[in-house]
Amino acid sequence: MTARRTAWGAYAQITDALRQRITEGTYAPGSQLPAEVALCAEFSVTRNTVRRALSTLQEEGLIKVHTGIGRFVHAPPETHPQYARIAADLRHQIENRTLTAGDRLPSEARICERYGVSRFTARHALKSLEAAGLVTCVHGKGRYVRQDVPR
Repeated sequence: MTARRTAWGAYAQITDALRQRITEGTYAPGSQLPAEVALCAEFSVTRNTVRRALSTLQEEGLIKVHTGIGRFVHAPPETHPQYARIAADLRHQIENRTLTAGDRLPSEARICERYGVSRFTARHALKSLEAAGLVTCVHGKGRYVRQDVPR
């Protein structure tokens, strides 16, 4: 007597296989998953079984459905706040001397425009550079790279 492969077993195996491909990076964040028809052919199962597996991955937050387009691997949230990324970018410019001692940093408005962030986020990035001792603020004039920045 041979063991019959149940829909439950197939569904769970497909879910596990796709989850593994996502976590290993075979399907990168933002990439589209293969169509249901292709998955049916690959796993030799019916469309309902594939849909059940995909539904589980969606509930787990691993994939997102864009109606009429397909299913995509959900990109994980960024691990660093936006202000920290902006500050790191400006710090890099100071360290590699794209911005040298005495140079004026971009205004809050320019940072908002360049990075697509709110004024609060831009201000937070600039304040963190001030706190690190890399930048000085001249009231009414702007922020400048300090003259005594250690290299």
